[in-house]
Amino acid sequence: MEIIRTIIPTDLKLIKDFRDKLINILIEKSVEDDLIFKIKLILDELIINSYKHGNRCQYDKIIDTIFVLDEDYCLIKVKDEGEGIDYFIENDAFTDHGRGIKLVYSLAEELIIRDNMITALVRRDSRMKLYI
Repeated sequence: MEIIRTIIPTDLKLIKDFRDKLINILIEKSVEDDLIFKIKLILDELIINSYKHGNRCQYDKIIDTIFVLDEDYCLIKVKDEGEGIDYFIENDAFTDHGRGIKLVYSLAEELIIRDNMITALVRRDSRMKLYI
């Protein structure tokens, strides 16, 4: 089991460095390409949402990430210092915001949004995805 917890200042370069290091770890561990693609996309969407909407690009605020990978699942948890997410998946598709979370929702088996924290759970074997 791989567990990585990182606290990142609200800085785009440091966010990119974290994401790239995590992806390189996954490549070194021979994680499947389609899972790496999903993880990268989910990380980008969740962390950039925290950067832009949660912490409002304020460098003195942090983004707390937890990444867990085992043989069956990948868990990505992102928490910022914002007011929280007021979001419903049923939002209008033509609004100016919320599309990133909808994308994460479509990639993850489970998506939990609670206050200023969002957690995505992704099954490693994407062929077994259940559509409920």
